[in-house]
Amino acid sequence: MLSNEKTSQQLILDFPARPEFSFDNFIVSESSRFAVEAAGEICSPSPPFRSLFLFGPGGLGKTHLLISIGNRVSQTGKRALYLHCREWIQKLNAGGGIPDAQTLNRITAVDYFLLDDVEYLSGQKGAQEQLYLIYNQLAEREARLVFASSLHPHDLPSIQDYLISRFQWGMVVELGPIDAEGMARILKKLAADRGMNLPGRTIEYLLTRIPRDFASLNAVVETINRESLVQKKKVSIALAKDALNLP
Repeated sequence: MLSNEKTSQQLILDFPARPEFSFDNFIVSESSRFAVEAAGEICSPSPPFRSLFLFGPGGLGKTHLLISIGNRVSQTGKRALYLHCREWIQKLNAGGGIPDAQTLNRITAVDYFLLDDVEYLSGQKGAQEQLYLIYNQLAEREARLVFASSLHPHDLPSIQDYLISRFQWGMVVELGPIDAEGMARILKKLAADRGMNLPGRTIEYLLTRIPRDFASLNAVVETINRESLVQKKKVSIALAKDALNLP
């Protein structure tokens, strides 16, 4: 993954959109390899499964993969739509629990429906019922459905069993924490994007001292880069220590 995970909380994205989210610039680690392969497979003309549920902690690339799917299939003429669950629920609640016809028509006409952060459905009975109806309509049309969540379907609290079963009709894949090799590759790429040289020894120093999610890695590189520019010095372990206040 490369870009900030979230999409400025935009309710709906039609494709192509956000070119910084693509399979080409998703940095694969062992913990994400299966998820990336599954995301690629569902883009194929005849995938072995018609729905995909990605789960794992925030900052590991779920949103990146959802939007990458939309961008790839749009290149073959397929209609894809990305929907952020929290924003959709807020809009539903504002309308008395009834989806507006325009949004509903857009959703049910697509070939790929991409729903992010489905954990926000917890306790939202009306939204769960609406999603169940949408799921069934899309499934009847043999559309593909891709979901992303911080939790496995079985661990989602206060969600109806009928919807949990739909989430598990296809492939369920976990994105685990970024391993050391993947973390090093991401740090190198983030530094290169800023025109900054991040020495190997500095990367080794950072690997055991900073969190392993994308947002944290991005913030670390940005902080080091800023300190390097302020001090007008090359990046080193000493400079990284000062910039990040690390031992």
